Amino acid sequence: MQDFIFSIVRRDGSFQLDSYEGSSRRVVIPSEHEGRKVTAIGDNAFSWHTEITSVIIPDSVIAIGEAVFSWCDHLEEIVLPESIKQIGEWAFIGCSALKEIVLPDIIRKINYSTFQSCVSLQKIHLPDSLRSIGTEAFAECKNLREIVFPKGLTTIDDGAFTSCESLTTISIPNALTELGKTVFTGCTSLTNFEISDKHSVFRVTDSNALINVNTSELVFVPYDKKEKTFCVPGGIRILAEEVFMNHHMLESVSLPDSLESIGKKAFYGCRNLRYLDIPASVRKIGSSAFHGCSSINSVLLPPELQVLEYAVFYACHSLEHVRLPESLKMIAACAFSGCSSVMNIHLPDSVLEIGESAFEGCRTLIEVSFPESLEQIGTHAFGSCSQLETVSTNRCLKQLPGRCFSRCTNLNQVNLMDGLEEIGPCCFESCHSLMSLQIPGSVHEISPDSFEDCSHLMLFVSSDSYAANYAKDVGMLFSEN
Repeated sequence: MQDFIFSIVRRDGSFQLDSYEGSSRRVVIPSEHEGRKVTAIGDNAFSWHTEITSVIIPDSVIAIGEAVFSWCDHLEEIVLPESIKQIGEWAFIGCSALKEIVLPDIIRKINYSTFQSCVSLQKIHLPDSLRSIGTEAFAECKNLREIVFPKGLTTIDDGAFTSCESLTTISIPNALTELGKTVFTGCTSLTNFEISDKHSVFRVTDSNALINVNTSELVFVPYDKKEKTFCVPGGIRILAEEVFMNHHMLESVSLPDSLESIGKKAFYGCRNLRYLDIPASVRKIGSSAFHGCSSINSVLLPPELQVLEYAVFYACHSLEHVRLPESLKMIAACAFSGCSSVMNIHLPDSVLEIGESAFEGCRTLIEVSFPESLEQIGTHAFGSCSQLETVSTNRCLKQLPGRCFSRCTNLNQVNLMDGLEEIGPCCFESCHSLMSLQIPGSVHEISPDSFEDCSHLMLFVSSDSYAANYAKDVGMLFSEN
């Protein structure tokens, strides 16, 4: 018994197994300690015991804590008695040798990440008592080939079966009405849903896509290896998060006029997607929606769109033409970062904010003119725009932040409007072609390294201004006027 460490946890004096200190490959947990029952196994009790291959739990145990067998990567067999009522989060995460498990008939919920990364798990018996499957409960169970949902199952939470690459068929019981986000993302072999025609929430299209009829949402589209086109059914208002994520075969998608929202990462990694007309009805496009769609050439954004979310067109290398709507108020961080073919961006008068790295790495962008509405711009916003030649600011912009135009090696004409107050660190770093720059009298702060490696730059400044004193202090060429 010296291999086991216990503590008293219940009013009846029963014990909890707190930790295992042994080195046996086959572990039999005792049902009693000092004449009293062992009723619980505490958090992390066997965590990272990579030597264990088999565990037998006695029928005195009613609860298993969090991460109890986490990362026991040689555990092949475990016997769970019918007495167990509760299994904690991460209980079997990373048990990469476990192939099969039978859950007790009294279990009502599989908790967060309980079986995540059990990459050898092929089959699991779910009891009739089960009502809920938690977030990422079976995520990355790449060899899970078969799972039968009990009739009473009502809820499956976010990402529960993400990257279960061997699942081919899912039968959805009538009681299941709550399906979280990205539940089946990465289930590349899943091509068939079995659903009753009388189901109150879910339907299957002729192409075996899953639809939530209550929310008019396209939930899941099979990873077809042959079809290059897909037509989203009429009446769909929402494209779910990651619904076409990494569908590499897709070249074109037809979207209905009923569409209002495109979810986060909806087309993430669709590297062959070339044709996509976003209907005017769309009011929201989620972050990273087209991240890595490296074949898209042009985009016409819907007229009522107010925000371009984070990384929405990140690394769309072939994107040349973008028309921004007059309603647009914010371009978020990394929105066009890495769009190396964009030559021209017209910023509408409605734009108030440009986020960090929004256009960083747009190497073919030649000219940028800030609208009068623009109030804020993020760091690195136009960093590494190596073909950028001309920049004009506005009277509302108070600050050019750090590295805003760093490594814009062809930048040769910059018009800074009166009203500008600050020029941040390395703002014009390595702008080798910038020969002259008029600093407005309104500027009262310039970082010492704002013009680092601008070896040929001469500042034009007002007499006795802050900029004149700055140039003297840092030893830059300047001319007073």
